[in-house]
Amino acid sequence: MTQISEYEMRLKRFLDRPDVKENFIKAFVKRLLWRLHWATTNKPYVIPFKTSLKISIPKTGCGSLIYYQGYSELETADFMMRFLRPGMTLIDVGAHIGEYTLLAAQVVGESGQVHGFEPTPKLFPILSENVRMNNLRNVHLNCMAVSDRTGDIEFEVFDDPSISSIRKQVTSGSEQLVKVATTSLDAYLSQINTKVDLIKVDVEGAEKLVFEGAEKLMSLPSSEAPVWLFEYSPHAYQSFGYLASDLFKLLHHHNYNILQFADNGEIKDFDPSIVVNKVINLIATKDKTRFFNMFQNQQLSETLS
Repeated sequence: MTQISEYEMRLKRFLDRPDVKENFIKAFVKRLLWRLHWATTNKPYVIPFKTSLKISIPKTGCGSLIYYQGYSELETADFMMRFLRPGMTLIDVGAHIGEYTLLAAQVVGESGQVHGFEPTPKLFPILSENVRMNNLRNVHLNCMAVSDRTGDIEFEVFDDPSISSIRKQVTSGSEQLVKVATTSLDAYLSQINTKVDLIKVDVEGAEKLVFEGAEKLMSLPSSEAPVWLFEYSPHAYQSFGYLASDLFKLLHHHNYNILQFADNGEIKDFDPSIVVNKVINLIATKDKTRFFNMFQNQQLSETLS
C-alpha cells in the first residue's frame, strides 16, 4: 500500500473544503490574501461581515474560521438568526471577538439589547473595537467573567485565546494565570432590570458555574425565563470537577427541557445516554411548544423574505 504523504493529506483536506469545491479560484485567492496579510503585519485583519458590518479578526483558529466560512460555528449563527427578533435581548457569555454579538445586535435592532462578557485581556480590545467601528449603540460590553459569584477569580490565558477560561481544578502548566473581575448573571441583571430572551454560553467547561449564578433567572416562569444555548462537552466539564449529569440535574430542577441543535439545523430532544465525541450545542427551554413556534415561525419568515 502506498503511504500518503503529509503534503498529499493537506492537499486533500484543502480540496474537500466546501468553498474550494464551490469556487477553486476564489478560495485560492482568499487563502493567499490571508497569508499575505499576516506576512506583513500582526495587526488584526478587518474584513466584511454579515450584510453591512465589519469585523476585526486576529490570527487564531477562530479568526481563520470566520474569514473562510463566515462564522467560527455556522450552527450557532444559524440558530441566532432563526430565533432572535427585533426588540429581543441577548446575553453573550464568552463573547470572544464579538461575531455573535455583532450578528445579534443587527438582528435585534435598536429596540433590542446585547450584553457581552469577555474577560480575556487580548480579546476584549478587539471585541470593543468591533462594536465601536460598527457604531452599535445597542451593545453593552463587560470586561469580566461570568461565574457563580461576584468579585475576582483566577483566569487561564493560553496562546490560543479561544480556549482561555476560568481556572480549572487541574492546570496544564502551559497557561498564564491572571486575575479578572467576575459577576453572576443574577447580580448583573438585578442592575439592568430587563427581560432576557436568549443567553449564549461558551466558557470552555465552566458552564455549570454560569448556571449556578443564575438561580433567580432560572426560577422565572416559563413566559419570562430565557432560552439558553450552551456548549455540551463532558470532558471540559470534568476539568472543573463536575459531570454532565450534574448540569442536567440543575436544569431539570428549574423545569428546563434539554434539546439538541444538530448540524443540519434540526432540533430534537437530547438523549444524555448517547456518547458524543465532539462539542455540540444544546438548548435549554422551559416551554418547548412556545420555543418551537417561535423558532419555526422565524425560519418561515426568512424563507418568505
